[in-house]
Amino acid sequence: MLLDMVLVTYNPDIKLLNNVIQSICTQVRTIYIIDNTPIEYNIVYDFDIKNLKVVKLNNNMGIAYAQNVGIKLSVDNNSDFIILSDQDTLYPDDFVEKMLSGDQKKFAAVSPLFHDVNQSNKDEGFIVKTLFGFKRIYPQSGLHQIYQAIASGCIINTQYLKEIGMMDEKLFIDWVDLEWCWRANAKGYTILGNANVTISHQLGDEAIDIGFRNVNLRSPIRHYYITRNAFYLALRCKHLGKTHQVILFLKSFRYLIAFPILSKPHFMNFKYVFWGFIDGVNGVLGKFKR
Repeated sequence: MLLDMVLVTYNPDIKLLNNVIQSICTQVRTIYIIDNTPIEYNIVYDFDIKNLKVVKLNNNMGIAYAQNVGIKLSVDNNSDFIILSDQDTLYPDDFVEKMLSGDQKKFAAVSPLFHDVNQSNKDEGFIVKTLFGFKRIYPQSGLHQIYQAIASGCIINTQYLKEIGMMDEKLFIDWVDLEWCWRANAKGYTILGNANVTISHQLGDEAIDIGFRNVNLRSPIRHYYITRNAFYLALRCKHLGKTHQVILFLKSFRYLIAFPILSKPHFMNFKYVFWGFIDGVNGVLGKFKR
């Protein structure tokens, strides 16, 4: 079994990134760091790790583009599986062993449970699709058929990539991983959640408790992409089906309300989510251009 990791970076904390690499380097054949950091940041990757390869894009090309660069390099080197990773996700010593034992190998992708470090390591559970919406489940163990998974820590089966396709580069960032999962499901492939494995991951820059739930907040530009891609997919992603497109469309209005109210500066966040709404409805994708 040939297993690689594609790790996308953007102006990373080098000390934390080193810890991430050390936690996984002995469990994979090759780690491909695809660096989206603009050249002016002058990030130096000086790691003494033999199975590490760094590709500098010298510009922020978006997470989907960077993932595709790494995936193509790995597939061209005849990999069977690829772990997708962010720059802040730490892995247990037995991550690969537990993730790829038994029937997991029959599925398009396998995802672990993860704890959000912004929410005191709260268990985020798994998302499943129901007849009239989406439901979050919180299994304690076992393997579960799920509808979507975040990219970091997710292991994709390369033999199905030709049929499912690569990451959608037009989305640039946010919702890229979910759209790929929806597409895989629509084509008859299964996404598996492995509740026997848990990783720590940071969703957003901070989380605010509003009483009945925590809201993850990011920068205004990220709020733009989240809002834009949510409305775009709700209106145009046929993989979801009509009912779930309507549900996503209605739920996406929460971004127009929550991000400007909860994030400072408020007016700037309002402008970015408003632009995201307009561009999403009009189908304007790619890198933010205003």
